[in-house]
Parts: sequence; structure tokens; C-alpha cells
Amino acid sequence: MMRPGGHPLLLALPVPHNTSDVVVIGSGINGAASAFHLADRGLSVTVLEKEPAPAMGSTGKSAAGVRVQFTTAANIRLSLYSLPVFRHFEERYGHDIGYRDIGYLLLVPEARWERHLESVALQHELGAPVEVLDPVEAQRFVSFDTEGLAGATFGPWDGVIDPHMACLAWVDMARALGAEFRMGASVTAVERQGSGWVVRTGSGSWSCSHVVNAAGAWSGEIGRMGGLDVPVGPKRIQIFLSAPHADTRTYPLTIDLATGVYLRSEGDRVLFGLDNLQQAFGFTEGLDQEWLEHVLLTGVGRFPWWEDMGIDMRGSWWGYYAVSPDNSPIIGLHPDTEGWIDACGFSGHGIMHAPATGVAVAELAADGKTSTVDVDHFRHTRFGEDIAVETNVF
Repeated sequence: MMRPGGHPLLLALPVPHNTSDVVVIGSGINGAASAFHLADRGLSVTVLEKEPAPAMGSTGKSAAGVRVQFTTAANIRLSLYSLPVFRHFEERYGHDIGYRDIGYLLLVPEARWERHLESVALQHELGAPVEVLDPVEAQRFVSFDTEGLAGATFGPWDGVIDPHMACLAWVDMARALGAEFRMGASVTAVERQGSGWVVRTGSGSWSCSHVVNAAGAWSGEIGRMGGLDVPVGPKRIQIFLSAPHADTRTYPLTIDLATGVYLRSEGDRVLFGLDNLQQAFGFTEGLDQEWLEHVLLTGVGRFPWWEDMGIDMRGSWWGYYAVSPDNSPIIGLHPDTEGWIDACGFSGHGIMHAPATGVAVAELAADGKTSTVDVDHFRHTRFGEDIAVETNVF
């Protein structure tokens, strides 16, 4: 067809409309794990991801630690379900996810020691293997200044995974069960329609009975599209990498609880950082040289050898945490509507709790409640209630 003057008239093609039992927004590790377990329940699943590939948001930018050393029973139980999945992932599912049980070593100051031992007692009561060490014993893992420390704890189940390998494993397994992943599909609208939802992107729309909001740092924005309050926002994290390091020991993920500075081995280098929990919400970008200097000055008192540690800025990176008001996730059916499940706001703990979250999301969609893992502690309505708040937030 031609315009007057001989120019071709471009006709707008209709946007395809599709149907699915569940639309999962976000293909980070929790979205991918949810997609697999939803498909395993026999539901048709579509995953919409704005990036060109999975694990390009918070998942791929994390320090990838997994641990049982939490202070609330709810978080410990999520870890006790999730860590055995990671430990035996390859024998269970046939995928290598790069799990390494290098452990978490927490260096505890005197003022926090008594309270810390109470959390260790809770961890033991629930079945978590955690060792209590004096500062001298803990030196076998990594060299540090013991001044002001009452002791340390070590979790032998704790460690790290490869977040890309784990996320892509769940993507592959979900696809094998029929789940569809649409990459480069930014959600533009989410609307309640009848008894279900319509989710729109620039390239298509989907009718579904359930929406799973697993959009990480963008989860609050997705909630607003659906007319819902999801109190999750982005905070920048910065993770730094050293030059090659002479110590041949494999450092566990070591955290100085007095300052929040952490480190772990990454091959022949040291990965290190300090999360700025007081920063304002926002999509701040890039590596901050002043923050690096602050991290080094803060950490060198505990780890004097940092003074001579070279920094590989090209190997360092930044990303976002999806943070909730109490630094614990929001997992559950939204109380102000039907068919909306949030799995977001993990505040840096999303990787370690993905196995439990995926199961919980699938049970909420298929059964309307959870039976394998109890996520009531992470309900939307908890804010302002008198419930235990997690204090091991790093």
C-alpha cells in the first residue's frame, strides 16, 4: 500500500495476545526457580525478562554467598531447606552450579557476643551445623587483628555458588517442562481483568490467573503497575576484587560484624566489600572511588594486610539489592487482590533462599497455601507488627 506521493504506508501490526496459567516477571534466580517448580506442578508458565538474558540483574551482580547463620527461625529454616538443595544439586538435577562449601566465618565483637551465641543456640536447635571458635582458632582460616573480638562462628555448610550457572540450570529445567522465557520483554502494564490479570509488553500481552512478581530491584515498580503497594526498592552494592594474592589458603566468606566489612577468596584473588545499609533508595550507577577508599580504611584495622593489597578495578563490579523495610523478603499472596504472588525484597539474601522460594511460589499458585516451607513470617502485613527482625544482614 502506498501513501500519496509514492511512499509505502507502514501498517501497524497487531500485538499478539497469549494465555498462560502463570506469568513470572523476572528471570533472576528466584524467578527461574519459581518457573521450574510451577511448571513441575503442571502449570503453563511464561517468564518475562526485560534484559536480553537471565541473571543479568541482582543475581549476576551478587557475592553469591549461601549460609545458615541467621538470627531468626524463619530465615534459618529457609536456609535449612535451601542449602541441601545447593549441596546436592548436581546429583539431584544433573546440573553443576559451582557450589563450594568454603564456609562463612563471622568475627564477633565483645558487645555482640552474648546475643550472637543466642542465635547460635537457635541455629543448633533447628539443626544447623555451626561451630563456635575463639579468635585464635579462627586464625587458621584467614589472618586478622583480634582486638575487640570475643569469638567467631563458622558454618561448614555455608559457602558460595555460581549464580549464573544456578539460574541457568533452573531456566533449562523449566524450559524442559514447557515453560516459555521471553527475553527483552519489558513489562509496560499489568492490569486486573475479570478473575485474572493481563500483563503487557511492547511485543505482546498475556492473560493469566496468577502473576509472580520476581522483578528484584524493580519489584516495587511492577507492583505499582498492578495498583499494589510492594515496599521494595533498589540500593546499590559495590563489590571489589583484589590483584592476585600470595596466600594460598581459601578464605571463607569472612565478615567482621563490628564494621560489616567482608571478604572471600575468588581464585587467587580476594573479593571484598562493605554494604552501605544507610544509603537512600535509588538506581545509582557505577563504582564509587570514595566508597572504595572508605571500605579499605574501614577494613584495614581488622585485616592489616589490606594495606598492601592491590585492587583490580576492571574486575570489580556494582549492582542492586532489592531491599524491604526490614531487610527480609516479601514472599506470599498479596492481601489486597487475588492471583498476585510477590517473591522479592530479599535484601541480599535472594540467592541463598531461591530453592525454598521457588517451592513456596509454586504451592501458593497451585494450592493457595504452602506446605513444604513456612513463609508466613515473610507476609506483606508483617510490617509494624511485633515479630522478630533479622539482624544478621550483610
